[in-house]
Amino acid sequence: MAITIRRADGGGYTASVTPPHGREVWHTSEALNARDLVARLRELDCHTTDIADAFYAANPDWLKEVD
Repeated sequence: MAITIRRADGGGYTASVTPPHGREVWHTSEALNARDLVARLRELDCHTTDIADAFYAANPDWLKEVD
């Protein structure tokens, strides 16, 4: 999977992206909350299905954190 998301120990998520799932190689420099991470991944032209799949792999209950 070219989008990898992991739960951070102190809360939030870290992520990395490689093409073709994003327009460039990118990784978080610090943990972000789910809403902010989704927004950043969308800015990188990541597809929403790929984002959701990566979040579900990291935390099946991640959507509760976005509401």
